[in-house]
Amino acid sequence: GLAEGDWEELRQVLYADDAPVRVPKGAIVDLEFYFDEGTRVQLAKLQQEIDKWHIEAPGATPQAVILADHPTQGNPHVFRRGNPQARGEEVPRRYLEIVAGPNRQPFTRGSGRLEMAEAIANPTNPLTARVMVNRIWLWHFGAGLVKTPSDFGMRCEPPSHPELLDYLAGQFVKSGWSIKAMHRMIMLSNAYRQSNGDEASQAAMVDPENRLLWHVPTQRLDFESMRDSLLLASGELDLTMGGRPVEMFKAPYAKRRTVYGRVDRQFLPGVLRMFDFANPDLHSPQRAQTTVPQQALFMMNSPFVVERARGLAGRVTQLPAQGERITKLYEIMFQRPPTAEELAAGTTYLARAASEAMPPPPKPPSPVWQYGFGEFDPASGQVKRFAKLPHFTGGAWQGGASWPDAKLGWAMLNKEGGHAGNDLAHAVVRRWISPIDGAVTISGSIAHAHPEGDGIIARIVSSRSGELASWRLHNQKAQATLEPVEVKKGETIDFVVSINRSLNNNDFTWAPVIKSAQAKAEWNAKKDFAGPPMPLAAPLTAWERYAQVLLMSDEFVFVD
Repeated sequence: GLAEGDWEELRQVLYADDAPVRVPKGAIVDLEFYFDEGTRVQLAKLQQEIDKWHIEAPGATPQAVILADHPTQGNPHVFRRGNPQARGEEVPRRYLEIVAGPNRQPFTRGSGRLEMAEAIANPTNPLTARVMVNRIWLWHFGAGLVKTPSDFGMRCEPPSHPELLDYLAGQFVKSGWSIKAMHRMIMLSNAYRQSNGDEASQAAMVDPENRLLWHVPTQRLDFESMRDSLLLASGELDLTMGGRPVEMFKAPYAKRRTVYGRVDRQFLPGVLRMFDFANPDLHSPQRAQTTVPQQALFMMNSPFVVERARGLAGRVTQLPAQGERITKLYEIMFQRPPTAEELAAGTTYLARAASEAMPPPPKPPSPVWQYGFGEFDPASGQVKRFAKLPHFTGGAWQGGASWPDAKLGWAMLNKEGGHAGNDLAHAVVRRWISPIDGAVTISGSIAHAHPEGDGIIARIVSSRSGELASWRLHNQKAQATLEPVEVKKGETIDFVVSINRSLNNNDFTWAPVIKSAQAKAEWNAKKDFAGPPMPLAAPLTAWERYAQVLLMSDEFVFVD
């Protein structure tokens, strides 16, 4: 305590455990009600920066989200007619009566989550084991013994083999709930080791859905397995265990197993939707399976698949004879040699492809948008010393891998807007290079959403006409609409944002849209936002095209 009594009394008012102004320790999410909305937003941003540093800082240790019981626990109440203001009787935390029986006891250890898990995985509860072995069976056979994996109730169809389901469930519990042991048991069974059946046989007429398991059905690989198979065939699959998720759909393409691919629930890539990837926001006990033209187009045109075809062809180029190369490709991909007919077809294809003239390498398209920094000169009305931002993170252009950058500071542009640089000489510049002659309209909304600091200055600058418009915004929003604006081919329109007078909360949103009615064209800064243009690959050689044809074959993408 403090020596002087009055100061010690004041310290107790401010810092004692029961002080009315003391905010208790805890996570921000549990303390939000202590603060006004503006403070909550700022605290959330600070927490986000801390979390980002913990994850991305050099030498950062692996992080995981954990669940911890709250120090005090309470039972829920029934809400009469669903109204939270009409609380009914208290409901103890305990297991389902239909499974545990009428003598079930309330959970007493913490939240009860552990006791709940123990009750679910209890050997006396047959439902859990049945559901699990049915899912494993579904994975191997394409359909479960119970056709509805998440519904074992009164509305589901009865199991096709009830005794088999109970036997597998019993063996699963006896093995210590070992999924690996269950995989081994199923895959060593006579049912699994059957061949694919003759669709014209008598059995097919009696049991067309194969519910009696008279053959092993052909199954198409899901996207994750297909992607891993492509990398394995090209000899590039990275089998490293553990680590952070990787981006799967941006060059340079990651070679890690697809289980380590990043999945953004809010922005699920179109490729995943195309191949019936399960919606990560919904319960999906079984994959849907569709066949659409886009799937074949992906296999023919995707740069990822083209790279795998090059890698696969490269694995056989050291072999001297053409027949040896074809045989090696079949052994790598299908674990068998080619038939005489397949060998002849491959030889004929390669001879014809080798005689065709190779097209010239394609020219990369001219960029319409550039992302950089510079200084606006009031005397000339122009941007001077424009330079491109040197580093692309995958979602933003900035000075370097770390942000702020040691040299270029806070300067950053992304698809939504960005952040002004540290001073007037480092205003961020989103540059549009006109591909046409004629009149265009410019539209968009500029927003600075912080009461802190003194805001930003936004400008639209033409390389031919100088400054077209400007806005000084502090915790404000403005419509940036200009029409018509005459442009010449090659002329630039710069969308410039700088600090006002001080560096303090100078991030902004501004994604302008430029339209030409005459050319019937639109250039949308948000939709068009991109990283550095990838160099266009040279056309595939005859062997690379042959390898890609094999990668697209049914035998490769189906399990028979």
